[in-house]
Amino acid sequence: GNAEFLPAQMDKPHSLLQMGFTQQEVSIAIEAFGQEAKVEELADAILARRIANNIEQKEETAELLPEVMDKPLSLLKMGFNKEEVSSVIAIFGEEATVEELADSIFARRFSNTTQQKKVKIESEFPDETETEYSISRLRFYDDYDANIRRKKAKHAFGDDRRASSSQNVNQSSRTPWLSRCSGSIANGSLNDECLERTSSLGRNIRVDFAKPPFFIYASLVDISKDSWNTLSSFLFNVQPKYLNSQSFSALTRREGYIHNLPTEGRHVTVPRSPMTIRDALPLTRQFCPSWDTRKWIDGVGLDVAGNEQIRDKLEKAMKDSRGIPSEVKQAQIVQQCKTANLVWIGQGKLGPLQPHQMEMILGYPANHTDLPGIDPQDKVASMRFALQTDTIAYLLSVLKDRYPDGLRVISIYSGIGGAEVALHRLGIPLRCVVSVEESVVNRRVLKMWWRKTQQNGKLRQLDRIQKLDTKEFEALMKEFGGFDLIVGGNYGLYRGTAMTVGTTMGMDTNQFFEYVRIVQMVRRKMQGIA
Repeated sequence: GNAEFLPAQMDKPHSLLQMGFTQQEVSIAIEAFGQEAKVEELADAILARRIANNIEQKEETAELLPEVMDKPLSLLKMGFNKEEVSSVIAIFGEEATVEELADSIFARRFSNTTQQKKVKIESEFPDETETEYSISRLRFYDDYDANIRRKKAKHAFGDDRRASSSQNVNQSSRTPWLSRCSGSIANGSLNDECLERTSSLGRNIRVDFAKPPFFIYASLVDISKDSWNTLSSFLFNVQPKYLNSQSFSALTRREGYIHNLPTEGRHVTVPRSPMTIRDALPLTRQFCPSWDTRKWIDGVGLDVAGNEQIRDKLEKAMKDSRGIPSEVKQAQIVQQCKTANLVWIGQGKLGPLQPHQMEMILGYPANHTDLPGIDPQDKVASMRFALQTDTIAYLLSVLKDRYPDGLRVISIYSGIGGAEVALHRLGIPLRCVVSVEESVVNRRVLKMWWRKTQQNGKLRQLDRIQKLDTKEFEALMKEFGGFDLIVGGNYGLYRGTAMTVGTTMGMDTNQFFEYVRIVQMVRRKMQGIA
C-alpha cells in the first residue's frame, strides 16, 4: 500500500528505502524477484520475510537462549520491554533462569489480554471532561475554491506526511486518549463509561450547529491527536468522540466520529450482531483450545503479508507439542492468531476469516458482497475499512423518531453501504441516497443491496466526488428538496498515486476536504430554504 503514495518517477530501490526498508532488505528482494517486479510486489515480499523471520526468531530465542548473554539482555532480545524485564527480575530474582523469566512475562501478558476490563477513555486534555466550543477556529471556504483547499490540506497535514517513514512509533504514545473498553448492553441502551455522555446535545457542539442538516464523519483507522484536531477545525471545531465496536459486536476496533447529532434517546439496533467470536463462529467452539480465550476479532479484511507462513508455523507448533503447548507457546500462538486474524477450523488447524463470516461480524446481511463472478479477495478488500453497522447505528438511532417519513442522505465514499444498511436496520426509510464511491465493486454491492431490500426511495450513484459540483448539487436539491444527513469517512478503499498525506493517516486529505465542501454546500442551501 505504501508504494501507491510514491511519485512514479522515483526508482524502485529509492522508493523502497523511502518506505522504511533497509538497504539489505531491498537488495535481497530485488535479487530474488528481479528489477521487473513492481514496487508493491517487492514491498510485500519484504514484509512477508520480516514476519517469517520474526516468528522464527521468537521461537528459537524462546527455546534456545544463548548462555553467553546475560539475562536482561536475553529477555530484551526476545522482544520484552525494559519495564517487563525489570519487574519480573525484581519478583523472581537473578537466580531464576531466562526461560522461567520469559514464561512469567508471557503468562502475565496472556493474563492481561484475557481479563475483561472496563477502561474509561480519557478526556483530550488533562483534568477536563468536556471541551468547550471555540468559534475562533472555524474554517469556511467556498465549494468552488478547489486550489485553496488543496493547499490547505497539504499544509495542515504536513507533519503526518513527514511521519509516514516512522512506522515504529508506539501507537499508544500517538493516541494515549484511546483505550480499549468493553461495554454492557441492557434494555436496549448502552451502559458504558467509555462511550459518549448522553445528553440532549453534546457540550462540544454549539447549539446552532446541533440541528439539521446533520453530518457525521467516521475514522476507522488510528490517527494522531493532532490530525483529529485538524479535522475538527474544518468541521466547526466539533471535537471527536470515540467508540469501541466491541461494545456492539464481535469486532474490537477503536473508532472516532465527528458529528453534530443529538445524543439523547440513543439505542442499539435489534436484532444485534453476535457479540463474541464464539457467537459469530459457533463451529470454532469444538476446536478452540481452552487457553485461547479471545472474544473479539481485532480487524477484518486485513492484508497480512505472510499469512500462510504464520498459519503453517502455528499448526506445526501445535503438532510438535501434541496439542499441549507450553504457556510461552500458548501466548505466542494466541498473539499471532490475533495479528493474522486466524480462527480454529479443526483440531490443531487454523484458517483465515471467510467473507461471509466478516459480513456477519460487521453487521451486514448474509451474502452482502456476493456479486456474480467476484473474487473472494475482492470481497475481503471491500470490507477492509467497512463500517460496523451496529456501532454507527447506535449514533444514528436518534434520527428514527425525528424522521418518521424517512431521510434524504448524501453518502460520501459510501464503501459497501455501511451507513445505508445501518439506517435500514434501524427501520428509518431512505427517501433518497446520493452515493459517491469510486470502487466499481462497492457500487455494485450497494446497488444489489438496494434492489434486494426493495427500497422505495431513489438511489443516485456517482463514481467521482468531482461530479458532485455546484451544478449537479443544484439539480439534486431541486429534485429532492434538500438533504437531512451527510455521511462520510476515511473508510473507503484508498487507491491512486495522488494522495496528499502519509500512509500513517490511512486517508486522503483531498477526500476529506471534498466532504467538508459538500457539508458546507448543504448547510448553506438548507439554511437558505429554512
